Amino acid sequence: MSVKQMDSDTLNEEYYQVSPDILASFPKFRLPLNLYRFKEDVGQLQPYYYADRRLDQNMQKDLQALSSKGQIFVARSDHKIYAKHISRQLDLVLVDKNLTTGEVVYIIRQALTDKTSDFFDQPVLVALEKLRSDCLVMTQYLWEDHFRVNNLLKVLHPDYSWAKLCYNSTVLGLALFIDGQKDGFKRKHLDNLALGLLTHMLGMSKIPAFIREKKTRLSMEEQDKMTNYPIVGAGIMRKLDVMEEAVLKCHLEHKELLDGSGIPRGIKEPEISYYGKLAALVHAFWQDYLSQGTGAQDISKSVEELARAKTKYDAKLCSKLRRISQNIKTFSQD
Repeated sequence: MSVKQMDSDTLNEEYYQVSPDILASFPKFRLPLNLYRFKEDVGQLQPYYYADRRLDQNMQKDLQALSSKGQIFVARSDHKIYAKHISRQLDLVLVDKNLTTGEVVYIIRQALTDKTSDFFDQPVLVALEKLRSDCLVMTQYLWEDHFRVNNLLKVLHPDYSWAKLCYNSTVLGLALFIDGQKDGFKRKHLDNLALGLLTHMLGMSKIPAFIREKKTRLSMEEQDKMTNYPIVGAGIMRKLDVMEEAVLKCHLEHKELLDGSGIPRGIKEPEISYYGKLAALVHAFWQDYLSQGTGAQDISKSVEELARAKTKYDAKLCSKLRRISQNIKTFSQD
């Protein structure tokens, strides 16, 4: 690392100022990235710590003191390392005022996708509570300013996995929900809808891979497993003491269609809840978009295809989707 002459604009563009709270969350003895110290008397950013070097107790105290004075920075070019760390303690994004908007939403995306994937791999209470905790950070971010959902829409996944589909569905679903609440809503509505959409594919993770990937005709028993996966997912959530209507309806009804041609129960429009209609629309949109590897230029085409299926998806939600989809951007930072 070399000494670098800095002005305030360059400093903010190229480096994060690390707060004491963020610094305290790093491993005590070996930090995963380089640190820099800003010396105001000479206007220089100087190397202070090299990644993975051992810190003794005296160095730890000095580092905390310098951080408290606002003198410790990390390079924005190390964003991926920094984001991976903060995503493990997502609540830190609400206290780190030095992150750009794009960096905040990227970290939220990484944290929730990772936690959702972990929960699908092992759907136990500990994994659910970690996911719920991060989910509440995202909804707090939106509760403070509802327009921030447009920031989340600009950093969505471009490729497919169950967890990525669920994350994208959550952001789009929350955008549609917020847009439709002219008379206001309670915080718990956001919390429950977000958790339901983040986990709505859980039941699919319990179907053996050989059935999901089978190229030949499925047996009756195998067809039943594929058809009933939403019920399985809802059952797991109930066993984990999740009883909120919005959560369970996202599981049970995200494959139900207005004309009764959906699964698992084939119920029709009057019986399908608002949450079910919302989940079905965003799930169908991202299922097609991500699994086909569709480019961002085809988002409007995907929206119009859903809007034309008037007997299957709610017309009012499709109309909102047409408008909101203009803010959607898929983004990868690998």
